[in-house]
Amino acid sequence: TRRRTFTQNVIMFMGLGALALAYLIFVGARPDLVAAWRDKPNEAQTAIAETQRTVERALADLDPIKQGVGEMKMDVENMKTGMQEAMERDRILLTKVETLERATAQATDKVAAAPASPKKAAPAQAAAKPVAAAAPAKTIETGSIEPPKAAAPAKPAPVGILLATGPSLDSLRLSWQILNDRHGASMKALQPRYVVSGKPEERTYGLVAGPLETVADAKSVCKTMTDNGIACEVSQYRGNAF
Repeated sequence: TRRRTFTQNVIMFMGLGALALAYLIFVGARPDLVAAWRDKPNEAQTAIAETQRTVERALADLDPIKQGVGEMKMDVENMKTGMQEAMERDRILLTKVETLERATAQATDKVAAAPASPKKAAPAQAAAKPVAAAAPAKTIETGSIEPPKAAAPAKPAPVGILLATGPSLDSLRLSWQILNDRHGASMKALQPRYVVSGKPEERTYGLVAGPLETVADAKSVCKTMTDNGIACEVSQYRGNAF
């Protein structure tokens, strides 16, 4: 038994020695193949490196997007500021219009209540004295002079409603079309105009509809639109036609 075990061990060691000798011969004969095999990167390492490069490219692509989003936020803030300034000017103007409407109504009531002034009687014509050997003098007709008519009260500025804002005229045209389709009863008697505010490079366009006779009429239309979920603000009817 001992002899058989010894023989098996000798055979195993001889086999291992043969393999080692073959490896050494291969390395000595083709060192270039061994170097290429050692330098060949692992597939897992290659995948990790490619993933890292993809992530870096994605992050680099996100930088312009972040910058664009920041610029868009600044543009929106500038648009809001411009529209707030325009709305504040319109509020001041509408306050003046309401005051003028009340003053006009009071003046009209006073003119209607004032009694008519009687016309002055025409002065009697002086009798012409007869002149010897002279032709009879022609009578000169005189009439009463009508008193000057009272000046008509100044008409108040036309009133409108601000319905929408947008970055371009095309957006306002689309808003006006949608409003006519959904709220034709309120919009059919109104005409659209657009106003421009803001800096030349940051234009903001507003949709104004009108004209309405009084501020009260404009507020009534705005209430109807607000009840239907449409933003509405009483404004001056101004701007350019589409």
